[in-house]
Amino acid sequence: MNSVELARLLHNLIRVGRVAAIDHAAVRVRVQSGALLTDWLPWLTARAGHTRTWNPPTLGEQVLLLAPGGELRGALVLPALNSDAVPAPSHDANVTQLELPDGARLRYDHAASHLSAILPGSASLDAQGAVSVTTAAALTATAAGGATLNADTVINGNLTLNGNFSQPSGQTATMAGDVQFTGAVTSNGRDISASHTHGGVQRGGAQTEGVS
Repeated sequence: MNSVELARLLHNLIRVGRVAAIDHAAVRVRVQSGALLTDWLPWLTARAGHTRTWNPPTLGEQVLLLAPGGELRGALVLPALNSDAVPAPSHDANVTQLELPDGARLRYDHAASHLSAILPGSASLDAQGAVSVTTAAALTATAAGGATLNADTVINGNLTLNGNFSQPSGQTATMAGDVQFTGAVTSNGRDISASHTHGGVQRGGAQTEGVS
């Protein structure tokens, strides 16, 4: 091996390049490094055993080429390096952050112990077992389009409605225990609250007329 060949191998041990093409099905990329365009090469991933991860490189992403022995035919692609074109999403030492192309963002600030998620689309959770949510403080849910709960429901605590309550026709409401009302009470359009009157009242066993 002459000095020129040795220098070439040493130069190829670690190279910086950008992803020029991606084959998602084959899990391979081609990398442009200077004037060199590599063949199809595998990229390194976080896990590839019983636990598997999938987060493929993107076109133009800056990566490292790791070539054992300096031979690029057997090189591995290591994502990724920030650049002026694609800077780091945060410069906060206390933050772990993930940003996605559609604007979604997952951020955890361990100094503030706060997790935030921004989703421009929808989200779903499908659990085959029980789901439990516990908070030591208040729980607030806001839904501009309304909320639907398809389940028999038990509320262990007081219930306050800052709005109207309605029940569709054909359904039955059952209450056991005392019920207190403040304000008018109507049944089929007739007032049956404390101030309503009956006609035809007389002493004895006769029945009164209907609610007036």
